[in-house]
Amino acid sequence: MNKLLSTVMLLSVVLFAACTAPDKWELVSKDSHVRFVLENRADGGKTSLSYSVYYRDTLAVENSLLGLVMDGTEYGTAAHFVSASPVKEINDAYQLKAGKRMNTVDDCREQTFTFSTQEGKQFNLIIRAYNDGIAFRYGFPEVDNRMHTIQAEHTEFAVPVNGKAWIHPYDWNDRHKPSYEQYCRNEIEIRSECGHGRGWAYPMLFNTNGVWMMITEAHLDGSYPATHVDNAGTDNAYRVRFPELEEPVIPDAVEPVSELPWLTPWRVIIVGNNLDTIFRTQMVSHLNPASVVEDDAWIKAGRASWSWWSNGGTPRDYKAQLKYVDLSAEMGWEYMLIDAGWQRMGNGGTMEDVVKYAQQKGVGVWLWYHSGAGRDNDSVPTHRLMSDPELRRAEMKRISEIGVKGIKVDFFDTDKQRIIGLYPALLKDAADHHLLVDLHGATLPRGFERTYPNMLTTEAIRGAETLGRQERCDRAAAHNATVPFTRNVVGSMDYTPVTFSNKVRQGVPALRRTTVGHQLALAVVFESGFQCLADKAESYLALPEQPKQFLKDVPAAWDESRLLAGYPGECAVVARRSGDVWYIGSINGKEEEHEIEFALPAECAGKSFTVITDGEDKDSFGHMPVESTDGTLRVKVLPNGGFAAIIR
Repeated sequence: MNKLLSTVMLLSVVLFAACTAPDKWELVSKDSHVRFVLENRADGGKTSLSYSVYYRDTLAVENSLLGLVMDGTEYGTAAHFVSASPVKEINDAYQLKAGKRMNTVDDCREQTFTFSTQEGKQFNLIIRAYNDGIAFRYGFPEVDNRMHTIQAEHTEFAVPVNGKAWIHPYDWNDRHKPSYEQYCRNEIEIRSECGHGRGWAYPMLFNTNGVWMMITEAHLDGSYPATHVDNAGTDNAYRVRFPELEEPVIPDAVEPVSELPWLTPWRVIIVGNNLDTIFRTQMVSHLNPASVVEDDAWIKAGRASWSWWSNGGTPRDYKAQLKYVDLSAEMGWEYMLIDAGWQRMGNGGTMEDVVKYAQQKGVGVWLWYHSGAGRDNDSVPTHRLMSDPELRRAEMKRISEIGVKGIKVDFFDTDKQRIIGLYPALLKDAADHHLLVDLHGATLPRGFERTYPNMLTTEAIRGAETLGRQERCDRAAAHNATVPFTRNVVGSMDYTPVTFSNKVRQGVPALRRTTVGHQLALAVVFESGFQCLADKAESYLALPEQPKQFLKDVPAAWDESRLLAGYPGECAVVARRSGDVWYIGSINGKEEEHEIEFALPAECAGKSFTVITDGEDKDSFGHMPVESTDGTLRVKVLPNGGFAAIIR
């Protein structure tokens, strides 16, 4: 009897153990290099969901807290495992209309883990493992048309501290209107505090434990604000932070509000053993829904001339705008942009007259608009054209019918949810009216270009328009050599580059510190589907033949992009391919002369070409014929210098 009882008890223990929910799970990338480890760990008598990330068995993200609070309920603390879906293999080829690589593939593994709270409410953690990183988000599958509020998100990123970080502070300027225009803080201590108390902006770049890593966010559909991070996590780990309440454009609260079902934005961790992995990634685009534009033949990336940078009053001058139409026609550029003030155009004609003239020259016209953010109740209709759905669609219909090709929409000025919802609404209406879009004064790119391919670029950068101040000219070279590894990684960047002149502000010129070779190279180093070239017409028309021809040839969309060499803040050597033609641009971010050595793309080895270099000083060009037999190129550059080349 005792033996039988012992056998029954042992069998009961075995059955109980077999039925006990697991407390650790893994999802591994297709190449087995990237591994996401999910745990339900005991913590002070309670369990908490957490995760860690490995790259080739190197710890890239230490154990980090997961979860959030919705309607006062904890999702993640004391969670009970319910189920895990089968691993889904995703291999989805699609085409972008601009970017670092137009023909691309969303290639990953996805798995969904379902948990329940102590109150019995179910929620999902959806995870994707790519060969170049990890992404995850929360999902609430219940159908409920009541409005729900997320009071806090606990998501942490515990980046190992034995390394360096390159991060832009959240743009808490004097106006309290974030536009992602702060300088990056280079090679700072990981998990160090920002200083102004408002945290850090995405994307964040790290070199830690021998791997390169970037953390950012993807997919904003209007059901969540754009987020940033602070150091409020465990042991100063980075933690997701909602927009700042004091962002004054709208008085709204900062917490996300939505009906159910509800999916949060993706939290994105890009990881690899070199900077080229970070540079080439398209994870942010992959993590967005497929294009909603069925007929996209009208969407064309391109270059544009622009009069505002050299003279802010010229958008009101009809004859001045004709000069920039002529410049685009002469250079073979697809577009020209008329900036703020065109509604009051005089001196012989109107905006409509410029469009007619440009059509005869084969040049498309773009127009500037205020986003209308915060102007919902403005009594002047033109102030809220883009924020009022009825007015917006009427204006888009009007300008599309007269032949306008695109719009530059400016001054969004907050990351709060209501204004984040304006982006997809505006992009969809623009697509319905065959209008291309440049989001200026906007939030950081989170991948809109996949769903709305008519969105060709976003600002979210301290660009050339700020070079009217000497201190910004002094910092431009190092800044330019940083953003290819940070801001430009996550989306097209409307920097408005290639300025050979000194910008004049309030009658005082600020002296350019970068060389002309550096400026020419920016047409390749900086990627933008709408590459607005900012200098005055006279500067481009007076260029020597080789650099002028380079600017006539260099496109604004790419079949392939590679980082050949570089280090954030010091230098960048970028190769981009259009068809079977390679373009190379290199910039020096340091105030000292040095020789840059790098391997050419294998397809270019053995070919003869000419490198357009700096001349004897920062204001002159030189050239260097090249016959590379070993596939390696060595080029001397001036302080703050650069060079460019075309390899056919």
